[in-house]
Amino acid sequence: MNLLLRYFHNLFAGIAIPLVLSLRHAALLQMLVKRDLINRSSGTILGRIWPILQPTLQMAGFWFLFDIVYGMRTNQGPSFLTYLLSGMLPWFCVSEVLSRSSNMFREFSNLYRRSAFPVEILPVLMMLVPGLIYTFVYALVCFALFGVVSALLALLVIPLLLLWLLPLIYLCSVLGVFVRDFAQALPILLMFTMYCTPILYFPDMLPETVRSLLWLNPFADIMLFVHAFVGDAPMSWPAIYRLLALWFLLLGPAWVVYRRSLPHVREVL
Repeated sequence: MNLLLRYFHNLFAGIAIPLVLSLRHAALLQMLVKRDLINRSSGTILGRIWPILQPTLQMAGFWFLFDIVYGMRTNQGPSFLTYLLSGMLPWFCVSEVLSRSSNMFREFSNLYRRSAFPVEILPVLMMLVPGLIYTFVYALVCFALFGVVSALLALLVIPLLLLWLLPLIYLCSVLGVFVRDFAQALPILLMFTMYCTPILYFPDMLPETVRSLLWLNPFADIMLFVHAFVGDAPMSWPAIYRLLALWFLLLGPAWVVYRRSLPHVREVL
């Protein structure tokens, strides 16, 4: 019973403590978000338009390649381009957040090594800037693909996705400090994960034996949720249950690992 209580305590703390500290230090968090946005476009002619323009141009590139060059359309069901664009932007968000999280402590080491700084708000910062950018762009893409209702629903997709990523952000940030090879290997791991996830292809394009194993890949479940939430695909409730179960399973232990690693992070860096 005590073990179960501790587990739920850590599960609650993994969300509540970063949230409470983010609200308590809202001015600091706002300053860091503003600084992050400025750093992304400092010295450029277009300035603050670039963070929004970059994913938009990436989507335009996919549209040109797969619709104009390859002409990949389907006569029945959703078009390949619609399927691709509605899944690729959430994946870009996942990839950016996890990649940056692996270098989070090194990136902000000058803030907390020599002064009192609420390190617990750094995972929130990892989610905020990509969340703001990709939520806006994704709503525009879904408006162009599906209409107003899907655009409004799309405003929820990226925040929900980032909330689900929170345990992975904790783990990636710790591994990035104590396992030096992790930050180097993560982009390769994310690339292989993308290839193993039905983003660049329909799930039914896979052989039956491989398709039956997709449930082992949580990002495949995320794509099922995304396409059902903003598109016309049927909602896969088993996929939702698996995502929730994995989130509840990981969040508490990931928070404990993150919190107990904080005193040692300053020593390593």
